[in-house]
Amino acid sequence: MANENEVFDDIEGLILAEARKIYSQKVIDHFQKPRNYGEPEQYDSYMFMSGICGDTIGMYVGLDNGNIGRIGFVTDGCGPTIACASALTCMVKGLPLSKAKSVTSEDLIAYLDGMPVEHTHCADLAVNTLKGALAKL
Repeated sequence: MANENEVFDDIEGLILAEARKIYSQKVIDHFQKPRNYGEPEQYDSYMFMSGICGDTIGMYVGLDNGNIGRIGFVTDGCGPTIACASALTCMVKGLPLSKAKSVTSEDLIAYLDGMPVEHTHCADLAVNTLKGALAKL
């Protein structure tokens, strides 16, 4: 009889195999190992938004000389929402404020090497939340 850890490892392997049929490796990577998760110690602006699916993202932004120097996010969302928020923080960290404001959902989806159409609203939510935080600066 397999031990409990082997059973969980087998289930995780099956779930990942199914996810790889739908999502890019970048989406899976950002879901499994989110970057910039959490509230930074110091930030200049933040925004929380809920999407059409009920997921919520909070984005925190701190500026350093007009560039995004600190950024973090929190979410109660699904894997694609986590991946989108994580990837977006990586995309804009270090960018001038004006350039960060111009990032689109399409840019984020391209950065993630695609997203199934039924989850593109996750990218919209992440980008709109960021833009809301940036608009307050």
